[in-house]
Amino acid sequence: MKKYLIILNIIFAVISVVILNIIFYFGFIRFDLTKNKIYSLSKASKKIISKFDDYILIRAVFSKTLPEQFRFIKLYVEDLLNEYKIYSKGKIKYEFIDPKQPNAKISEQEVYSMGIYPVEFTVLEKDKFEVKKGFMGIAMLYKDNKEVIPVVSNIENLEYDITSSLKKLTSNQKKTIGILKNAKSKVFESEEFLEIKTQLSKFYDLKDIEISSSTSNVVEGLLIVSPKENFNDEDLFYLDQFILSGKAVAFLLNRYDVDFNTFFVKKINSNVFDLIKHYGAEIQEGLIVDPQCQKISLTMRQGFIIMQNILDYPFIPIITQINKDSYLVKDLSQVVLAFVSPIKMKENLEDVSYTTLFETSKKSFLKKDIYTVNPLNDYLKMSKDTQKGPFIVGVELKGKFKTYFDKEKIKNLKFEVENYLNESSTKDSRIIVISTGELMDKEGVLIGNIIDYLAQDYELLSIRSKKISLSPIKEVSAVLKILYRYFVTLFPPTIILFFGLYRWYLRKNKVFVL
Repeated sequence: MKKYLIILNIIFAVISVVILNIIFYFGFIRFDLTKNKIYSLSKASKKIISKFDDYILIRAVFSKTLPEQFRFIKLYVEDLLNEYKIYSKGKIKYEFIDPKQPNAKISEQEVYSMGIYPVEFTVLEKDKFEVKKGFMGIAMLYKDNKEVIPVVSNIENLEYDITSSLKKLTSNQKKTIGILKNAKSKVFESEEFLEIKTQLSKFYDLKDIEISSSTSNVVEGLLIVSPKENFNDEDLFYLDQFILSGKAVAFLLNRYDVDFNTFFVKKINSNVFDLIKHYGAEIQEGLIVDPQCQKISLTMRQGFIIMQNILDYPFIPIITQINKDSYLVKDLSQVVLAFVSPIKMKENLEDVSYTTLFETSKKSFLKKDIYTVNPLNDYLKMSKDTQKGPFIVGVELKGKFKTYFDKEKIKNLKFEVENYLNESSTKDSRIIVISTGELMDKEGVLIGNIIDYLAQDYELLSIRSKKISLSPIKEVSAVLKILYRYFVTLFPPTIILFFGLYRWYLRKNKVFVL
């Protein structure tokens, strides 16, 4: 009887393994336990690809002889594309191709024509370093259109790159975002913003524009970065009316202009601060000092000796107090904002609500009447009347705003406004205020989120910031550090000592011990 039971158990186990393999082969089950679900498709991607009504072919061009450190990327891409295929209900098809193989479906020349070129790798073979070439690109083909990721080098942003490319393939046109250049504002034309402009231009038409009566008909939203001068009355009026038309505007505003050669600062006097104060957000004077800050490299010369110093720079706070309830920033683990000032919100806002995006740490405080930000000075000393943090440095406002131009201001205008004047928002308007404009070339994910927000592309916004998040150890006091050190050093040997004494006691008293 026992013999038959053993045979039945073996048969049952074999059948179970076969059935499970069939289920997992034809089905798709994945458990992603990472914090931001970086190894599985987000809800936004699933929603976008589920709407496709025609077939899309994805060609993953990967060499079979990739170095060991890049093979994980190929496996990750394969798993990700399999998810795209399943959640698109078969509308997305993919294939892996190595054009260097003898029976390759497409030739190397055809791969070059798609915009994918080989990458050079340095590998160690036969006790010597050799340079080899391999492909690591993706091409998405839809009707007569194509989108290409020439090199897959960073898996953190891969889902965003693929989903945004697929959305671009199947959409009719790009949305236009205006970058205002009035009053000597920063624009994307300079070289420091070339990389981020190149990335964003794939999905949006970014235009450096001057405000006018027709701006609301031309662009979906406006980005205003660090104006240095006053707007003239006409420009300010059209900006006010643009906001009241229901379009979104992001204000990234420095309260001070910093000369990075001398480290002297000069207060910026612009009527844009009066405008946003009227809407409910006042950027106050002074710069925030925060011990939780970025380190900078400072080159110093003493005679013939050149020294490179790494210093804490408390005028560049590392922001970790991020509102996890705001879809605009919820997936960001930290943001580095340079030369920020406090934002004070107006109380009892009528028909307008606001959401705090960022706050500095509890250790931060405000330096008023500041003239220099030299990194070699000690700025961490506080007086009794020092205003302490945390301070709001980023905020989103929503609602029906009232015009900045009351009857008295309208009388002083030197142009006719009757045809354009709206006394309040025709529909809910949206405003972002961040008290620095120095983040544009450094915080690419945040700027991308802001552009998505201005274009009301909330689906892409939720994907862009999905990445591996930092989980730093919380800072503890010096006393607690010492206690931890002694605990780790003394507790284990003490336990072993007492266990040994206990066994010795049992043996001495002739008690049976295992």
